[in-house]
Amino acid sequence: MNEKGNNIIPFPKPKVEQYDLETVHYVIENMVADLEDLGYDVKDNQLKKDIAVLANMLFASFARKHMYNKHVFHFILDESHVLITEAKRFADALEQDLDDEIEIDYDEDPSNDNSRL
Repeated sequence: MNEKGNNIIPFPKPKVEQYDLETVHYVIENMVADLEDLGYDVKDNQLKKDIAVLANMLFASFARKHMYNKHVFHFILDESHVLITEAKRFADALEQDLDDEIEIDYDEDPSNDNSRL
């Protein structure tokens, strides 16, 4: 029995940020293992870079729940959500045969308007 009179041994609680980091490692390691099982070349440099981006974004998303939740990637996550929502809306419009209402010049270079970032 400990000096407080009970049999519970107090183990130190990990810092929340450390737990988040361990969770990200767990998710990414399992994802990479699954991708490898599916035949993807997980040693490909571009895939490694993309997975590193995903891992950082996942960590940033976990950081939103903390008292001091400021993370440099929150803005990028929010902007990515807007871009994905708009891309989905555009793809849905194309799928519904609204080509006559949406004027697309496929020969024109895409806009690189990054002023929002």
